[in-house]
Amino acid sequence: MPRNGANTTDGIMVTVLNFRRTRSGVVLAVACAAALSLTAACAGQGAQPPQWSDGVPAAGSSSVAPTPTAASPTPTPRPTATRTTRPPASTTPPRRARTMGEQTTVTVRVTGGFGQPQNFTGLHQEGCGNPSFGLVQVRVGTAGNVSSVSFRYRVNTVVAFDGSGSARTIGNDRGTWLASLGPFRAEPRNSAGGTIAITATAKFTDGSTRNARTSTSLRACQR
Repeated sequence: MPRNGANTTDGIMVTVLNFRRTRSGVVLAVACAAALSLTAACAGQGAQPPQWSDGVPAAGSSSVAPTPTAASPTPTPRPTATRTTRPPASTTPPRRARTMGEQTTVTVRVTGGFGQPQNFTGLHQEGCGNPSFGLVQVRVGTAGNVSSVSFRYRVNTVVAFDGSGSARTIGNDRGTWLASLGPFRAEPRNSAGGTIAITATAKFTDGSTRNARTSTSLRACQR
């Protein structure tokens, strides 16, 4: 028998397959066909091979990587309101002790003085009649606490003038203080007279004072 690919005597070339080699090739062909069939079945389409997306490895893991979560901003704490404690209701302050001047009384008046008429109606200007001087009498309720007594006056005439003086006690009676007022010189411009305003001030041993006021008239001068 001629070998594979040998020519016969008639010039015809006959190909004779080697059985052993042919059987091995058939087995390999059957195995490849079975592998192709299995691959097509896994892909779901018998004629189209699987296609992979760019950048995705074929053997990559099927698990999806977790998406990073943005950190939420830290809330800003609200300022704590400070409660203002109300001060306790104000209590009535203790009363201040009254001074000696506040605890007593002071009065003042003007008379015609010793030897003068009792119906005193005012002072005459000097040389225009009597009385031409008066007597200032100051009485203090708390005599033992008085240290001094003074007075001031203002004559409200056309040409006004003023003055002051001090009072004295008689004996040990510190409750009565006396001082003289006038005489006032006659002045042609003040011939119509006017009002004499007197303010007496009693000063006490604690330094406090108390005032008293009165008034009398300066009579017109008709000479």
